[in-house]
Parts: sequence; structure tokens; C-alpha cells
Amino acid sequence: MTGPAATTTTTTDRMRRAPVETGLGMAPDPASTRDEVRLRLPLHDGVRVADGRVLPLLPALLADSGIGYLVFSTGKLRAGAPTVELRLDLAATPAPHAAWLTADLTLLHLDDEIGIGRAEMRDDTGVLVAHAVVSMAVTGVPDRPGGLARPGGALDPEARGSRDDATGPGTDFRSALAPFDPQRLRPEELEFDGADAVFTPGPSTVNLNGTTHGAVLSGFAAAAQTAHLGEASARPLSLTVEFLRPVHVDVTLRARSTTIRDGRRFWAVRTELLLPDGRAAVRATGSGLRPAA
Repeated sequence: MTGPAATTTTTTDRMRRAPVETGLGMAPDPASTRDEVRLRLPLHDGVRVADGRVLPLLPALLADSGIGYLVFSTGKLRAGAPTVELRLDLAATPAPHAAWLTADLTLLHLDDEIGIGRAEMRDDTGVLVAHAVVSMAVTGVPDRPGGLARPGGALDPEARGSRDDATGPGTDFRSALAPFDPQRLRPEELEFDGADAVFTPGPSTVNLNGTTHGAVLSGFAAAAQTAHLGEASARPLSLTVEFLRPVHVDVTLRARSTTIRDGRRFWAVRTELLLPDGRAAVRATGSGLRPAA
């Protein structure tokens, strides 16, 4: 990646105050520099599935948070640019002994309306695990951190105090929140109401703007699709997520999945994350491969 007017220290500071990033252990890679920002996440049994693949939440977070950081820092924004679309290609399974998943980030385009970036994610043995392209709406940036939080809702954008004792004006309001637990987005941990998976994000899923993090929404959609298929051996290959409207952290989402391709080798599922009033907040399409008979 070339170009943000930022330092690794600034990246570290932002990561440690964000509950989703903290919960998954995101941090700058030791090789990250002022001109080439690289982020990484630890790999362990808690974020892998039975066959060794990672939960889609991990590459979604590296891509969404990483490209969001590039757009934020390069554009010198007041808050985060909302994600419009995330396209994720899932490649190989990380090596069994791999300890880290690292994203090389590239800001492809930035103007007064949109920002587009790419993330290439490899484990520390060099295996390509995922590739993503993220599009963000610069015109949708609120005027301050927490600016999209609902008045009187579960979050207080004026909160002070943090896990690392930072206080005073300008303190990131997210710093006082508990880290997100990625186990909540394992397919076997989901709750159901009939055929629909249901999920109430909670304050620990918040992003810089005061709404639910796009990576969490992507991870929930992917987990709901896995549960909908009910085939442990089905291999996901891609996930395209469209973010239609913000999701407040205290609403209950309903994941409604429909199989749109059910072949002998290939499958595709479309999932809508529905708000309590029935409107779709997120639309996700996933595709994958079944093992040969």
C-alpha cells in the first residue's frame, strides 16, 4: 500500500481502542511501515473450523478495517467511511502450524465520493488465504466518531475512560467497551427462530461511527449460510456483502437464507439480514464447492 499520512503507532492506537479489532487481536504487522501498512490477526483453534479453515469473520475484518483505516487516514476524515460493498474470495486453508494471518493493503482509488481498496491475506508460511475488494462511501462520513449512534440507544458517543486508562476530550468512545468475542459467530453457536438465525450485535460490535461493524455483519451472514447448508464438508469460495443501511447495536437481526444454486459440486446461498421492521440491512451472496463424491 502506498501513501497514508500515518504511522504504525497511530494504527496501533486505533486498533487497541476498537472492541472488534481488540477481540480478535488485530495489530500492525512488525513489517508495517509509514508507507506500507500491514495488519495481522492471530490464528488459533478458536477462529478455525474443523478442517482448519478460518472463520470468514477474520478476512472480512482485515479487509473492512484495514481499507477503512487507509481511507480514513489518507482522506483525513473525521470518522469512518461506511462500507458499501465487500467482496471476499476465500482461497487456501492456512498451514496447520501457521500463527498469523496478515493483510497487505492497497488503496486503489480515493476521491470526494468513494474509496476503493484491496486486501491480500496470507498466513505466515506464505499461503494465500483470502483476497478482498472493499468499496466505501466517503460522502456518508458522519461529522464525528459515534455520529451514527442512535440517541438514547445502547451507546454513549460522549463516553470517556478506557481499557488502557485513556481519558479526556478526544478519547475514542469505544475504549470503554468490552472486546468482541468471535465465538459468537461460529455457526454452531448461532441462535435460531424457526429457520432464521437471529443475532443481537451488542455494544462490543460497534465501529467508529457508532453502528455495528461491517465485518461482524459479514461474519454473521457467512455463519448463517453455513448453518443453512448444514454440510460440514461444503467449502466456501466467495462472499459478496452489500451494506444497505446502518445496523444499530441493540437491534435483533434475522438472517433469512435462500439456496439459489444447489448442484452436485457447486452451491450458492443468498442471505438477507433483516431489521425488526422487516427491511433488509445487509444482502450477502455466498458460493462454494462440495467435495467430489
